[in-house]
Amino acid sequence: MSQKTGIIGGGVSGLALAYFLGGNYEILEKDNQCGGLCTTYEKNGFLYDIGGHIMFSTNKEILNFEVALLEDNVHQKRRSNKIWYKGRFVKYPFENGLHALDKEEIFECLRDYLKNENPKPTNLKEWCHSTFGNSLAEKYLVPYNKKIWKIDPSLMGLEWVERIPKPPMEDVIKSAIGIETEGYTHQLYFYYPIKGGFQSLIKAFENKLTNISRNKEVKAIYKEKNIWKVETQDSIHDYETLVSTIPIFELVKVLKETLPQKVSDAINNLRYNSMAVVLVGLNKVKHEDLTAIYVPDTESPAHRYCFSAGFSEHLAPKGCSSIFAEITFPGNTPKEEVASTTVIDKTVGWLAKEGFINKSEVCETDIKYIKYAYPVYDLNYIQNVKIIYDYFDTLGISLLGRFAQFVYINSDVCIQNAQSLAKKLTSTAYIKK
Repeated sequence: MSQKTGIIGGGVSGLALAYFLGGNYEILEKDNQCGGLCTTYEKNGFLYDIGGHIMFSTNKEILNFEVALLEDNVHQKRRSNKIWYKGRFVKYPFENGLHALDKEEIFECLRDYLKNENPKPTNLKEWCHSTFGNSLAEKYLVPYNKKIWKIDPSLMGLEWVERIPKPPMEDVIKSAIGIETEGYTHQLYFYYPIKGGFQSLIKAFENKLTNISRNKEVKAIYKEKNIWKVETQDSIHDYETLVSTIPIFELVKVLKETLPQKVSDAINNLRYNSMAVVLVGLNKVKHEDLTAIYVPDTESPAHRYCFSAGFSEHLAPKGCSSIFAEITFPGNTPKEEVASTTVIDKTVGWLAKEGFINKSEVCETDIKYIKYAYPVYDLNYIQNVKIIYDYFDTLGISLLGRFAQFVYINSDVCIQNAQSLAKKLTSTAYIKK
């Protein structure tokens, strides 16, 4: 007997969809535990997430839902993010910390910001210049974005720039003369699990769900007599409706359909970055006043470093703390180059050189390879994703999640999108293709 909805992938998107559907679903997860990009890893008592996951949102309904789901295993923290620029801290976002710069640099930033004659932007680099002025753009925004995206910002589109903090003019002027201001205020206070790392949110979902099949790697997907057939290594599952939350690249490998050439080309032309997440465990508690630092300098292997003590004391053994670094690589970089001892050594070396740690304090290290970390919005992005969306819409397969939809979204938007899709799938107005 077929289930009404098959959900491929047990990350936050798949679990949230199942929750909102309420029943008559099955999740197929290839690993022995759910999590996806919300997985928390552990090594000898040190826990670390895939990046600096936190719970915040402009959608208060979704944020309250996440907090309620965690019940008593959640606390609120005040964000303390900084930019490490020329050996000093600058408040994040950069334009809210101008007073930390040398006077000449403050003048340059303020002059170019107030007298900005850049034309209407057509790419990310031009947007940085036209929004913030040449000096602010070239001192931080352009080099940082080039570092994280591994592509010249002039080759990136504008579809995602709403994620970049954009303060009012008054805040930039106040910042330049030393009056405290806050940017990105909806992140100023965030929520995080007290114990278990960010994967506690995943486990909270799992505790509410009943039909999750783990260790079920999908080998083939096809349709027979209006029923979706999903083959795993040891079974065949029948579904009336199919939702994929796995990366689009992995979905087409198992889809027993001959892709039209333009669809195949669109998928092959999508650009993404992989990532190494490096754990640096310390034998003492350090940097309790920091949550994360952003580093545009290319000498630093990572673009962002997160400090466990700023999230929860339970991410490390008692009396210890940790730093976890995020280092991006172009998606075609071999795994052995990403998850290597060389990357660990460079990370530890930079942290020691800049004075964040002493090498003698390092008591544990680890590294994880994340193949699909960041979708890259190049100049052909919109054209490519439209072709892909239109094709899967005609097939009747719903795409959900960061790498299924190929969109740069956080867990709150994943949950929000899952809620919207659940309403569509359960609506009497929904017609199954």
